[in-house]
Amino acid sequence: GSNIMAPNKGTGTGYTSKSGTSMATPLMAGIVALTLEANPDMTPAEVKDTLVAGYAIEREILNDDPDAASNNCSLAETRPDNEYGYGQADPLVFVEIAGKIDSDVSVNWSLEYEMEEINGTMVPVKPKLYKNDILKGTAVTANKPTNGGGIQIKFGASEWYSAKDTSTQGNWATWELSIPTDLIVENNQTITLSARLVLENGESMSAVSSFSVVYLNENRPSSVLLEGLTDIAGGIFLPVILLSMAATGYIFTQKRRSESNVEVEEAGDDEFVWEDEGDAAGQPNLMTTMFGGMSAKALTLCSLYVAQGIPSGFISYTLIAYLAQQGFTAAEIGNMLFWVYLPWVFKFLWGPFVDNYHYLPMGRRRPWILGAQAGMVITVVIIALVPGIESKIALLTGLLFFHNCFASLQDVAVDGLAVDILSPEEFGKINGFMFGAKRFGTMVGGAGIGYFIGSLGIAGGLFLTVPMLLLIMCLPAFIRERPGEKLFPWTEGKAVVKVAEEPKLTKATKKAIEVEETNWGMGTHTVQSLGVDIGLFIALDLFLLLTIGDFAGSIWCHILTLSSGIAYFILLRNNTVGQQAFDLAPEKSDIVKALSLRAPLIGMLLAMLTYFWEFLIPVLNVLFIQQLGWSDTEYVAVTGGLAVAAGIAGTIIGGLIADKFGARRIASLFAILTGLSIFTIALAEDLWRNKTVMTWLIIIYPFFGAAMGISLISLFMNVTWPKVGATQFTMYMALLNFGALFGLKMAGYFEENFTYTTTIMIGGTCQLLIAFVLPFIDPGQTRRELGNEF
Repeated sequence: GSNIMAPNKGTGTGYTSKSGTSMATPLMAGIVALTLEANPDMTPAEVKDTLVAGYAIEREILNDDPDAASNNCSLAETRPDNEYGYGQADPLVFVEIAGKIDSDVSVNWSLEYEMEEINGTMVPVKPKLYKNDILKGTAVTANKPTNGGGIQIKFGASEWYSAKDTSTQGNWATWELSIPTDLIVENNQTITLSARLVLENGESMSAVSSFSVVYLNENRPSSVLLEGLTDIAGGIFLPVILLSMAATGYIFTQKRRSESNVEVEEAGDDEFVWEDEGDAAGQPNLMTTMFGGMSAKALTLCSLYVAQGIPSGFISYTLIAYLAQQGFTAAEIGNMLFWVYLPWVFKFLWGPFVDNYHYLPMGRRRPWILGAQAGMVITVVIIALVPGIESKIALLTGLLFFHNCFASLQDVAVDGLAVDILSPEEFGKINGFMFGAKRFGTMVGGAGIGYFIGSLGIAGGLFLTVPMLLLIMCLPAFIRERPGEKLFPWTEGKAVVKVAEEPKLTKATKKAIEVEETNWGMGTHTVQSLGVDIGLFIALDLFLLLTIGDFAGSIWCHILTLSSGIAYFILLRNNTVGQQAFDLAPEKSDIVKALSLRAPLIGMLLAMLTYFWEFLIPVLNVLFIQQLGWSDTEYVAVTGGLAVAAGIAGTIIGGLIADKFGARRIASLFAILTGLSIFTIALAEDLWRNKTVMTWLIIIYPFFGAAMGISLISLFMNVTWPKVGATQFTMYMALLNFGALFGLKMAGYFEENFTYTTTIMIGGTCQLLIAFVLPFIDPGQTRRELGNEF
């Protein structure tokens, strides 16, 4: 101001008005001199920018205060440091604080000035601070103790508030503070935030770091209602909710038609018998060895599933949270996950190799498992050794693709081993343990390794999985499948399994399709049969567009589909899938017989829907980390730790009650609960910045989703014809994976076209549709019409 009067004295009272500079300069000059005398090491910047801002007695003037207008302070600010208001400096406070400043430690804000157009020019302006915001920053302690101290924050002239240490090492490298609920600041007021790092018992501290903001006494409006995005009102989804609930009510009124604990077995092209000449003495093996109260086979199978879960948890939680922290979009993350997990869609292709090619002296499955695990370890080591792999996303994606090729191979081999060595009464119990073990591995790779990701990075985090995988690899490496077999190719032993002299037909018999070389007729077709065949190629075309379309172009995808269609009709000209389905072919294969029924066909649709909602995974990562300010470590601790633990509980509980009350009923019930729990996240938009509430919501839906998933798997077993059990059930598992990958591929579309709230509600709707479809599936139809024969 240019005409400043003494306190409580107006014009005409005999007091002389002075300019602000004239009145303030003598006082501040003396304070600076005393401050530097107390601590000569302080720089001019520390004196000006930290002490004056942090310890002056400041009383702010509101933008709409009459005093602001009379002092010409109501004009729009054009500079970040354009301050106005009353202030007073206490020399004694300055001298006392200056003597405690330790120049080795420091504290910084994560706040940034915002760019705003004023009079046609983009200028930096103070950021807005809302009452539900979370303040964040960094600090350097120089390894000095902070017991009884830590980061303290002051809002203008308020008291000092203690912040929370969010660093993984407990050294205040990162910190945060929610706006105190008892903070009294008028709305739309400019205040100065001050932060300091207090060392042990307050003996010394950092210089104060200050930042000027405009405080708004209201909740921050959703930053996810971006311009140009579609925002659908929640009421639009109400009919889907009501219809799905009605469908579930209908299912519960129907008599249970079949049990869920139907055994589905695999078999290769040969029937195997065991020799009884093996001596178990002194040879740990999967058939007879016990470790305490647990059999070697249970321990080995569960440990191998843990080995699958550890890298999967790292990828699904830690890696994508890290990428979101680095600013990657949901589309980029979803596309990466699509390619990384693509091998799981085609894992059924490993089956013929695992079933038909063996080195029997070492066991039927053990060489495949050891080879697959070696491949998993090698790919992880390669990733960890590539310099700067975090920035080479294409290379990282390719290496993780090959890693999952080996992981999916191990999965097929381990499942085959389980069928070989488990008795029928063990299958259900140990299968449950295996699924739980895989989720435990997911938790280790997610929350466990995620804890160290901030200090170790992607390469270091992945390298932590190597000793875990090697330790688990010791079990199949040093425990034989059966006593008497070789431990390694160069050790003594022999095959104790051989091909039967009169091999029986495999249980999943597929009849050869006879093609008459001299008959080039296309056979009889109907609109329905052509519809089935053309539908197959529409699906193929869609798949090619999703996979190679990004780099090969849509034209080449269409050409490849057309070429495949021509070859298909030429080679199977009188025996296509469509002709077989409608009894127009000379003979019908067993798998087509099964899929010609309504229940198995609807099972395919359910499998596609089950995990399609996973397009929310990259979307939620971007929302919570980039928009809501969660750190990647915080988010992984919830999604890869607590949420996975909830999923383990859901798997166990869901499996138990599905066996008791029926898989279709429980799947329908939990589909609704999963959908509604996802809807709740969308409807709680005003609470998105409340970490306690959102943590609970993030934990709840995986519990319901896991219970629904295990119930649907039981249902798929029910609608599977035992004669083609391996083929049909593996197809359902592949469609589960493809549905998830298709969803991940669509993440970018939803991110670019819908608000986060609408996208989340669409994800919930996908789960509700499962409940809507379930009344149309008859779990007992397959065995009732085709029988129980193997």
